[in-house]
Amino acid sequence: MSRQLSALLKDKKGAYDLIQFALIIPIFVIILYGSFELAKLVSIRQSLDAGTYQAARYLSVYHKFYTDGGYNRGSRDDALRAERLIWESLLANPFISRAMPMHVMIRYFNGAGEEISSPVDFPCTDIRSHLSNPNTSGLVFTVHTQVTLPWRSSVLGLSMGNVTLTSAHTSFIDCGPWYPWPAATPTPTPTPMP
Repeated sequence: MSRQLSALLKDKKGAYDLIQFALIIPIFVIILYGSFELAKLVSIRQSLDAGTYQAARYLSVYHKFYTDGGYNRGSRDDALRAERLIWESLLANPFISRAMPMHVMIRYFNGAGEEISSPVDFPCTDIRSHLSNPNTSGLVFTVHTQVTLPWRSSVLGLSMGNVTLTSAHTSFIDCGPWYPWPAATPTPTPTPMP
């Protein structure tokens, strides 16, 4: 029996495999945990991008002032509805709960990069002067959204701080159906049928 025990203790075949396993398993766990954290952040970022795009498109179409239709949307709060689209897109993500205290900052910039209050306040009665002057930057706007997540990211137990994700989408102001000036395009004449 003692001879079998000493032979077992002298056998080194399985020891190298055990050492390799002991060295590889922590790296595998770190990669697995890191890929889950990365997938979670990518999912939230996609929700943020989708909400920012929807808000920019909404603000591109809806304004307080229209010229051709003659109606006024001054009673509607379109900026608030656009911001609600961003919130709804974020809250539809499965990794974000409604109870989480997220900090969301939404800012608007014109084509020159200057911060503006909201694109819905653009006076569409002035659309022809904006189209004729190429130096004006009032027709193009950017919705810039920044979200600070309520949890801290950590790698190997070391806190890396809060995660802040940003998204921006640039669009243009569409003042409803407008037609070129009458002198710019001639009216088409129909061709007679034989």
